Amino acid sequence: MFSLPAYLQAVTGFGLVIVAAPLLMFFYDPKLVIPVMILLASCGNVSQTLLLHRDIHWRIISFLILGAILGQPIGFQIFSLVPSHYLKILISVVVLLSLSIMQLRHQHIRECRRNTLITGMLAGIMATTTGMAGPPVAIYFAYTTMTIKELRATSIGFFFLSNMVSLTTFLVGGVDMAPAFNEFIYLLPGLIGGIILGQLTFRFLPVPLLKKVIFGLMYFTCFYTIYTVIR
Repeated sequence: MFSLPAYLQAVTGFGLVIVAAPLLMFFYDPKLVIPVMILLASCGNVSQTLLLHRDIHWRIISFLILGAILGQPIGFQIFSLVPSHYLKILISVVVLLSLSIMQLRHQHIRECRRNTLITGMLAGIMATTTGMAGPPVAIYFAYTTMTIKELRATSIGFFFLSNMVSLTTFLVGGVDMAPAFNEFIYLLPGLIGGIILGQLTFRFLPVPLLKKVIFGLMYFTCFYTIYTVIR
Protein backbone atom coordinates (compact mmCIF):
# COMPACT_ATOMS: atom_id res chain seq x y z
CA MET A 1 0.00 0.00 0.00
CA PHE A 2 2.72 2.47 0.97
CA SER A 3 4.56 2.02 -2.36
CA LEU A 4 1.88 4.07 -4.15
CA PRO A 5 2.37 7.40 -2.31
CA ALA A 6 6.15 6.89 -2.37
CA TYR A 7 5.95 6.38 -6.13
CA LEU A 8 3.91 9.56 -6.57
CA GLN A 9 6.47 11.49 -4.50
CA ALA A 10 9.30 10.17 -6.65
CA VAL A 11 7.77 11.17 -9.99
CA THR A 12 6.22 14.52 -9.03
CA GLY A 13 8.03 15.81 -5.93
CA PHE A 14 4.72 15.91 -4.01
CA GLY A 15 2.24 13.45 -2.62
CA LEU A 16 3.91 11.16 -0.11
CA VAL A 17 2.22 12.44 3.04
CA ILE A 18 -0.97 13.81 1.53
CA VAL A 19 -1.75 10.39 0.05
CA ALA A 20 -0.40 8.14 2.79
CA ALA A 21 -1.61 9.94 5.93
CA PRO A 22 -5.38 9.45 5.37
CA LEU A 23 -4.76 5.80 4.44
CA LEU A 24 -2.58 5.10 7.49
CA MET A 25 -5.18 6.61 9.80
CA PHE A 26 -7.32 3.56 9.09
CA PHE A 27 -4.71 1.52 10.98
CA TYR A 28 -2.95 3.92 13.37
CA ASP A 29 -3.81 6.71 15.80
CA PRO A 30 -3.42 10.13 14.09
CA LYS A 31 -0.89 11.27 16.69
CA LEU A 32 1.26 8.27 15.73
CA VAL A 33 0.71 8.73 11.99
CA ILE A 34 2.21 12.23 11.96
CA PRO A 35 5.68 11.35 13.37
CA VAL A 36 5.70 8.12 11.33
CA MET A 37 5.10 10.11 8.14
CA ILE A 38 7.81 12.63 9.05
CA LEU A 39 10.31 9.79 9.56
CA LEU A 40 9.34 8.14 6.25
CA ALA A 41 9.38 11.41 4.34
CA SER A 42 12.80 12.28 5.78
CA CYS A 43 14.21 8.95 4.68
CA GLY A 44 12.76 9.23 1.18
CA ASN A 45 13.71 12.86 0.65
CA VAL A 46 17.35 12.53 1.73
CA SER A 47 18.16 10.05 -1.06
CA GLN A 48 16.35 12.08 -3.70
CA THR A 49 17.91 15.35 -2.51
CA LEU A 50 21.37 13.85 -3.02
CA LEU A 51 20.43 12.69 -6.51
CA LEU A 52 18.75 15.93 -7.59
CA HIS A 53 20.83 18.56 -5.74
CA ARG A 54 22.07 20.22 -8.96
CA ASP A 55 18.52 21.19 -9.97
CA ILE A 56 17.48 22.58 -6.57
CA HIS A 57 16.84 26.34 -6.16
CA TRP A 58 18.52 26.79 -2.79
CA ARG A 59 17.65 30.50 -2.50
CA ILE A 60 13.92 29.74 -2.56
CA ILE A 61 14.40 26.90 -0.09
CA SER A 62 16.28 29.16 2.35
CA PHE A 63 13.26 31.48 2.73
CA LEU A 64 10.82 28.56 2.86
CA ILE A 65 12.83 26.95 5.66
CA LEU A 66 13.07 30.21 7.59
CA GLY A 67 9.29 30.46 7.45
CA ALA A 68 8.92 26.80 8.46
CA ILE A 69 11.12 27.35 11.53
CA LEU A 70 8.85 30.22 12.59
CA GLY A 71 5.64 28.30 11.93
CA GLN A 72 6.38 24.86 13.35
CA PRO A 73 6.16 25.78 17.08
CA ILE A 74 2.62 27.06 16.42
CA GLY A 75 1.72 23.80 14.70
CA PHE A 76 3.22 21.75 17.53
CA GLN A 77 1.02 23.51 20.08
CA ILE A 78 -2.05 22.57 18.02
CA PHE A 79 -0.79 18.98 17.74
CA SER A 80 -0.33 18.79 21.52
CA LEU A 81 -3.73 20.23 22.43
CA VAL A 82 -6.12 18.69 19.88
CA PRO A 83 -7.52 15.20 20.76
CA SER A 84 -6.76 12.36 18.34
CA HIS A 85 -10.27 11.99 16.88
CA TYR A 86 -10.49 15.71 16.16
CA LEU A 87 -6.99 15.61 14.69
CA LYS A 88 -8.18 12.84 12.38
CA ILE A 89 -10.96 15.07 11.06
CA LEU A 90 -8.58 18.04 10.84
CA ILE A 91 -6.12 16.10 8.68
CA SER A 92 -8.89 14.90 6.35
CA VAL A 93 -10.38 18.40 6.01
CA VAL A 94 -6.95 19.92 5.33
CA VAL A 95 -6.33 17.34 2.60
CA LEU A 96 -9.74 18.01 1.01
CA LEU A 97 -9.27 21.78 1.05
CA SER A 98 -5.74 21.45 -0.31
CA LEU A 99 -6.87 19.20 -3.14
CA SER A 100 -9.72 21.54 -4.05
CA ILE A 101 -7.48 24.62 -4.04
CA MET A 102 -4.76 22.89 -6.08
CA GLN A 103 -7.29 21.80 -8.71
CA LEU A 104 -9.44 24.93 -8.88
CA ARG A 105 -7.00 27.78 -8.28
CA HIS A 106 -6.05 29.77 -11.36
CA GLN A 107 -4.74 32.99 -9.80
CA HIS A 108 -0.98 33.38 -9.96
CA ILE A 109 0.89 33.92 -6.66
CA ARG A 110 3.87 36.13 -7.37
CA GLU A 111 7.23 34.65 -6.42
CA CYS A 112 8.95 37.00 -3.98
CA ARG A 113 10.73 36.77 -0.61
CA ARG A 114 7.63 37.80 1.38
CA ASN A 115 5.34 35.24 -0.27
CA THR A 116 8.00 32.54 -0.01
CA LEU A 117 8.42 33.26 3.71
CA ILE A 118 4.63 33.18 4.30
CA THR A 119 4.37 29.92 2.37
CA GLY A 120 7.12 28.45 4.53
CA MET A 121 5.31 29.50 7.71
CA LEU A 122 2.06 27.88 6.56
CA ALA A 123 3.97 24.76 5.57
CA GLY A 124 5.67 24.69 8.99
CA ILE A 125 2.37 24.98 10.85
CA MET A 126 0.84 22.19 8.76
CA ALA A 127 3.93 19.99 9.07
CA THR A 128 3.66 19.64 12.85
CA THR A 129 -0.15 19.83 12.98
CA THR A 130 -1.03 17.32 10.26
CA GLY A 131 2.35 16.02 9.04
CA MET A 132 1.75 17.71 5.66
CA ALA A 133 4.05 20.56 4.65
CA GLY A 134 3.28 19.97 0.99
CA PRO A 135 -0.07 21.66 0.19
CA PRO A 136 1.00 25.32 0.73
CA VAL A 137 4.19 24.69 -1.26
CA ALA A 138 2.29 22.93 -4.07
CA ILE A 139 -0.16 25.83 -4.32
CA TYR A 140 2.66 28.41 -4.31
CA PHE A 141 4.60 26.52 -6.96
CA ALA A 142 1.53 25.89 -9.15
CA TYR A 143 2.48 28.64 -11.61
CA THR A 144 6.19 28.83 -10.94
CA THR A 145 8.68 29.75 -13.65
CA MET A 146 10.79 26.71 -12.75
CA THR A 147 10.99 23.78 -15.13
CA ILE A 148 9.32 20.51 -14.14
CA LYS A 149 12.73 19.08 -13.32
CA GLU A 150 13.69 22.06 -11.13
CA LEU A 151 10.27 22.13 -9.45
CA ARG A 152 10.52 18.45 -8.53
CA ALA A 153 14.06 18.83 -7.16
CA THR A 154 13.33 22.05 -5.23
CA SER A 155 10.19 20.58 -3.65
CA ILE A 156 12.02 17.45 -2.54
CA GLY A 157 14.94 19.48 -1.16
CA PHE A 158 12.58 21.67 0.87
CA PHE A 159 10.65 18.70 2.26
CA PHE A 160 13.89 17.06 3.39
CA LEU A 161 15.02 20.12 5.36
CA SER A 162 11.49 20.79 6.63
CA ASN A 163 11.25 17.24 7.93
CA MET A 164 14.54 17.67 9.77
CA VAL A 165 13.12 20.77 11.48
CA SER A 166 9.90 18.85 12.27
CA LEU A 167 11.82 15.98 13.90
CA THR A 168 13.77 18.48 15.99
CA THR A 169 10.52 20.20 17.04
CA PHE A 170 8.96 16.91 18.15
CA LEU A 171 12.07 15.82 20.05
CA VAL A 172 12.42 19.19 21.80
CA GLY A 173 8.69 19.05 22.57
CA GLY A 174 9.15 15.74 24.40
CA VAL A 175 7.31 13.45 21.95
CA ASP A 176 8.29 9.78 22.35
CA MET A 177 9.49 8.79 18.88
CA ALA A 178 10.11 5.10 19.71
CA PRO A 179 6.59 3.86 18.69
CA ALA A 180 6.79 5.87 15.46
CA PHE A 181 10.24 4.46 14.70
CA ASN A 182 8.98 0.88 15.18
CA GLU A 183 6.19 1.41 12.62
CA PHE A 184 8.58 3.27 10.31
CA ILE A 185 10.75 0.14 10.04
CA TYR A 186 7.77 -1.92 8.82
CA LEU A 187 6.80 0.66 6.19
CA LEU A 188 10.35 1.35 4.98
CA PRO A 189 10.48 -1.41 2.29
CA GLY A 190 7.40 0.01 0.57
CA LEU A 191 8.95 3.48 0.62
CA ILE A 192 12.20 2.25 -0.94
CA GLY A 193 10.38 0.23 -3.59
CA GLY A 194 8.13 3.14 -4.58
CA ILE A 195 11.02 5.61 -4.84
CA ILE A 196 13.18 3.28 -6.92
CA LEU A 197 10.31 2.56 -9.31
CA GLY A 198 9.53 6.27 -9.58
CA GLN A 199 13.14 7.14 -10.38
CA LEU A 200 13.24 4.50 -13.11
CA THR A 201 9.95 5.48 -14.78
CA PHE A 202 9.92 9.27 -14.22
CA ARG A 203 10.64 10.07 -17.88
CA PHE A 204 8.02 7.73 -19.32
CA LEU A 205 5.01 8.06 -17.02
CA PRO A 206 1.88 10.09 -17.95
CA VAL A 207 1.92 11.98 -14.64
CA PRO A 208 -1.38 13.89 -15.23
CA LEU A 209 -3.26 10.59 -15.52
CA LEU A 210 -1.63 9.24 -12.38
CA LYS A 211 -2.54 12.41 -10.49
CA LYS A 212 -6.21 12.02 -11.44
CA VAL A 213 -6.28 8.48 -10.09
CA ILE A 214 -4.52 9.50 -6.87
CA PHE A 215 -6.77 12.53 -6.35
CA GLY A 216 -9.84 10.30 -6.71
CA LEU A 217 -8.45 7.90 -4.13
CA MET A 218 -7.67 10.73 -1.70
CA TYR A 219 -11.13 12.28 -2.01
CA PHE A 220 -12.74 8.92 -1.23
CA THR A 221 -10.39 8.22 1.69
CA CYS A 222 -10.92 11.64 3.30
CA PHE A 223 -14.71 11.58 3.01
CA TYR A 224 -14.82 8.04 4.37
CA THR A 225 -12.52 8.97 7.28
CA ILE A 226 -14.73 11.91 8.26
CA TYR A 227 -17.81 9.69 8.01
CA THR A 228 -16.35 7.00 10.28
CA VAL A 229 -15.38 9.57 12.95
CA ILE A 230 -18.71 11.43 13.11
CA ARG A 231 -20.89 8.31 12.66
